[in-house]
Amino acid sequence: MMGEEYQFLIGLIGNTGFPIVAFLLIFWKFDKSLGLLTEAVNNNTNAVQLLLQKENQGHKNK
Repeated sequence: MMGEEYQFLIGLIGNTGFPIVAFLLIFWKFDKSLGLLTEAVNNNTNAVQLLLQKENQGHKNK
């Protein structure tokens, strides 16, 4: 299975050029990482909002 992937990449590099293939692979990896980063930021935002709500409720009870 891995041999087929290597052959595909070698063929792609041979047909289009290394810089283009390298750019596309880096962009693909960055795009996946960006999705994970966005999810993490959204989760942290939700957690901070919940903490602020609890803090505000505590101040109202005093």
